[in-house]
Amino acid sequence: MRELGLRSLLLASALGLALTGCGGSSPSAPTPAPTPITPPTGSLSPTVAAMLDALPAYIISVLAENQDALPRNLQSASYIQAKIAMLQDSNLATAIRNDRRWAESAVSRIPIAIVFPLESMRSEANVAVTTLEPVLILLEEFFAKSFPASSVRVWYGFKIGNTGGGGAIYSEDRTTYETRTGPNRLPFDAILSHELGHSYIGNESLTQFLELYTYNVIRTGSRIPSAWTFVRNWVPGLATNQDVAAMLDVYQLVGYDAMARAYRAIAPLNPPYGSQLSSTVIQTFVDEVLPEHRSQVIDKLRRVTF
Repeated sequence: MRELGLRSLLLASALGLALTGCGGSSPSAPTPAPTPITPPTGSLSPTVAAMLDALPAYIISVLAENQDALPRNLQSASYIQAKIAMLQDSNLATAIRNDRRWAESAVSRIPIAIVFPLESMRSEANVAVTTLEPVLILLEEFFAKSFPASSVRVWYGFKIGNTGGGGAIYSEDRTTYETRTGPNRLPFDAILSHELGHSYIGNESLTQFLELYTYNVIRTGSRIPSAWTFVRNWVPGLATNQDVAAMLDVYQLVGYDAMARAYRAIAPLNPPYGSQLSSTVIQTFVDEVLPEHRSQVIDKLRRVTF
């Protein structure tokens, strides 16, 4: 497909259709007891209904996560404390449900639902929905398979930091993230792309490539990395390149078709987060590239450390 055609398809589809977690206050802070939740007016989608059913337990869990992370993240203490205070409100779950604090895609083939704790986050949540819609399309195309979960469920703004996998994203809100980080931060939309990519593959460097691929194709309409606007400081071809920079070197060498075939081949092997690629994963990957590229690809893949 021509690059301009790809961009038009993504825009039409969207219109028509790494950060670690942080947390908490002192461990002695009280845990809010779940309060009865009265049903809001109007029907609920199955995805939102399931998330609301899980909401009281999630609030307790994410409060503990925030409290546990506070001593290790003193540079973000004020932001974490604000999350803790919010989560300690015993009426929070009731307010979320009664005020219908969620956003959903009206066009995505796979349901996308976002639950957020404060009314002030509504517009950001709506933007996050439209951000994820074309990412989902690109990932399904890249892996040539349907999204590996029945829905995309985003818990938005309950904590500092971001994690994802298994169809779920636990996301910091954009305002807090952009306030507490400097101008060289990872773009927030790239974070959403990254966490959605973890539903397909666990290894961090492999997922960072998916993040850069989807983020840049959506914004430039091009699959060619030289046209991309955000590449995590990658300098092509350096002998010292490792992790996602090594993966970008591989992509520049082998191109889209071979890269996609290789990812499709290794995905069932579940290369794990935080580990070097195994010899089996490396061999399975290089079996999908041209023989003249294999020695270079093997060298690059051995430089993927997490």
